[in-house]
Amino acid sequence: MFQTVLSLFRKSPPPRTDGRLGVLIELASFDKGGLEKVVLDSAIAFDRNRFDVTIVTPGTVGHLGAVARNAGLRVIGLPSRNPLPAYERLLKELHIDVAMSHFSHTGYELFARHRIPNITFIHNVYAFFSKEQADAFERNDRYVDCYISVSQNATRFAVQNLGVDAQKVITVPNGLIISEHEARDKKPVKLTRAELGLADTDYVFANIASYNLHKGHYVMADAMRQLLQRRRDVKILCVGNVVYPPHVEALRNYLVEHGLEQHILMPGYFPDVEDVHRVTDAFLLPSFIEGWSIAMNEAMFYQKPMILTDTGASAEVIEDNDIGILVPNEYGDTPNLNSKLLDELAYAPRSYAIAPVLADAMDNMASNRDAWREKAGAGRRKIYERFDFSNIVKRYEEIIETVVKKSSR
Repeated sequence: MFQTVLSLFRKSPPPRTDGRLGVLIELASFDKGGLEKVVLDSAIAFDRNRFDVTIVTPGTVGHLGAVARNAGLRVIGLPSRNPLPAYERLLKELHIDVAMSHFSHTGYELFARHRIPNITFIHNVYAFFSKEQADAFERNDRYVDCYISVSQNATRFAVQNLGVDAQKVITVPNGLIISEHEARDKKPVKLTRAELGLADTDYVFANIASYNLHKGHYVMADAMRQLLQRRRDVKILCVGNVVYPPHVEALRNYLVEHGLEQHILMPGYFPDVEDVHRVTDAFLLPSFIEGWSIAMNEAMFYQKPMILTDTGASAEVIEDNDIGILVPNEYGDTPNLNSKLLDELAYAPRSYAIAPVLADAMDNMASNRDAWREKAGAGRRKIYERFDFSNIVKRYEEIIETVVKKSSR
């Protein structure tokens, strides 16, 4: 009743006369980061003749926000303290037909009050949630009309662990902006193996991921210890930014203590991912948790054979060991994972059950490099056929139109 009374007295936004749908995209901040880049790319790619996009955040509007504004998008930063009154005014001023939220729920109650359907993205397997976060996610489900999930594993986790109705979820993979990587692929190489202390005869795996130990760094260390008993020409080049310095320092000390620092290299972050792929032979990502890895898509485009643990979307892209080797994860089925187990597995060195399997996979790939190089060409073909970002955005557009049509009945 209270909600109905409020809706009767609110000021209506001016009627839209251009035939477009007003789309509001909410995210926690709009500065830098992978999720923010996905939001930017999709917002820019929307058909401007059909969709009028507004990006709203209660957090920082920084670099990517400026890029969006330069691309002609409306970007609005709300007050960090008490953002709801400003949000309310915004919804009264703009004609918004649908909201899309990315790991942010500031406007959920307002969307319901203004009868704006809400599409929420599930970007990851949310096993890292605390109990409080999981409870909040489940409570907020009542404000969500439709979920877009990036992978089958992310969908299954949300349905089995977070109280999401499977009928509300549409699984849409992440895609790659092919034209961007076609241009990168034509640039001259700026990185050499010699600069990194790698020999031409080494077989080098690229691990392109933040130095977040959820990515399985200690699993790589355990596997490498076992592999070094057979051969010493395999290296792992870990390229990424530091997330939590004490964890990374402990990992570096562990590598030195066990004589692994010359075989697992951690040179830091490189902005040009194409150069890393050009100086390496294969891609390795033994994560405990993923949603849909963009780094995986990039490795496929640059035609690198992959070794992935069975999490996120890895089983959706490696099919019958066609473009890589799928390694089982340490904890069994994805819904078995929780935040406590995740941290226990990731942050402390141990002997892992999957380490021998991973070592065998690395040995296999290094011993059959020509065969795997040839097989990896199918990875790029999959990107063009199934994971072209422009086609993914078209799926988003279709979902928007369906949700708006359903809500107006």
